[in-house]
Amino acid sequence: MKLICSVNSKKHLNSLLKKEIDGVILYIDKLSVNSTNYFDISILDEVEFGDKEVFICLNKIMHNNDLAYLREIMNKLKDRNVKILFYDMAVYNIAREYDMVFQLVIYQDHLNVSTLSNNFYYKLGIKTSFIASDITGEEVLEIKKNSKIKVMFLGYGYAPIFYSRRYLIRNYLTYINDNNNYQKYEILSDTGNKYPIREEGYGTTIYTEHPINLINHLSELEDIDYLVMQSNMISDGEFNKMVDKFIKRGKAKEEYIGFFNTKTIYKVK
Repeated sequence: MKLICSVNSKKHLNSLLKKEIDGVILYIDKLSVNSTNYFDISILDEVEFGDKEVFICLNKIMHNNDLAYLREIMNKLKDRNVKILFYDMAVYNIAREYDMVFQLVIYQDHLNVSTLSNNFYYKLGIKTSFIASDITGEEVLEIKKNSKIKVMFLGYGYAPIFYSRRYLIRNYLTYINDNNNYQKYEILSDTGNKYPIREEGYGTTIYTEHPINLINHLSELEDIDYLVMQSNMISDGEFNKMVDKFIKRGKAKEEYIGFFNTKTIYKVK
């Protein structure tokens, strides 16, 4: 199991590259969402990555006016030793044209959670899948066991639970005549739980109440290929301390594990 980390800035990237992790995730400006920081593709020439694996995130829902720039970026990536996290099948279609499908990692929040779907993507030539946190650890291992595809899974960090293309915070604050900062807010559920809600240039995302933390369950996940640590909305210092704990296989007194050991059961009335 390899440990992969997303980064908050170039400075944060350089600090993480000194640690005993196996790779990093870089979110690309104008083509990705759900990150604290977005990089220009030139970062690949500005930093020495050594033997670390590099994952380029292009997980935005693409529109017609994104396609020319998307094609330009993918053309620059096709001869690079990088993997590409993607959501929109426009990325797949361009990758097929450029003969670079083998570089792709399917990364679709809430959608890609079954053995059949992963086997389908594997037949398309996609060799790696970032499984959503909506299913249990047992179910993730079932996918790994019954598919040839390599598996990524979130081990630490806030997980997106809802996305809208609309500017929900901005619209609400305008409605109540509040000029507050619309980029970061909290939403209060009817159960009293507070969920971080963050608005970006491409829409609004609501995240889990707390960062998912599977540090006490690492031994159960040994068979997966990549464990991901997401730094979005977490300070560099706090995140780096947690990275060190994961490297050393430490333990946590308290943890939020989401659906890791709780199945979501839907009943039709």
